[in-house]
Amino acid sequence: MPRKVAADKTTERSKKNLGALIVRCRGTDMSQRQLAKAVELAPSNMKYIEDGVNAPTAEVYDKLIKELKPDLQTRQRMDRLYMAIRKVPPPDVCRTITQNKDLVDAIRKLENCNLTPDQMKSVDTLFASFQENREGEPIK
Repeated sequence: MPRKVAADKTTERSKKNLGALIVRCRGTDMSQRQLAKAVELAPSNMKYIEDGVNAPTAEVYDKLIKELKPDLQTRQRMDRLYMAIRKVPPPDVCRTITQNKDLVDAIRKLENCNLTPDQMKSVDTLFASFQENREGEPIK
């Protein structure tokens, strides 16, 4: 049998780490079976996800995030692991892009570019202004 390539090992490690974060977020207040029911998943599938054997689909990942409500730092780590496994952005980001179709062209301008920390701060500030707009706060 051929040896697994490094990318496969990285994906496997990411699945295990994501599963461990899900277990940590679930804590002792919720059983694995209760979480599976809440996200409309068979308990055996939830076990495979928590054990790092399988990765959640976009639909299941979205439901897990809504159910577990991880803190910001944990959510960011979970998102990075999900992206490493699935090679796509998290479902909420995909939804935002889909709802704002012109955003696709703007994002394409970043192709083959890595934003600097200062550029990321500018993007973050710009996106934060959209949040203020949605919440009905005055735009500065």
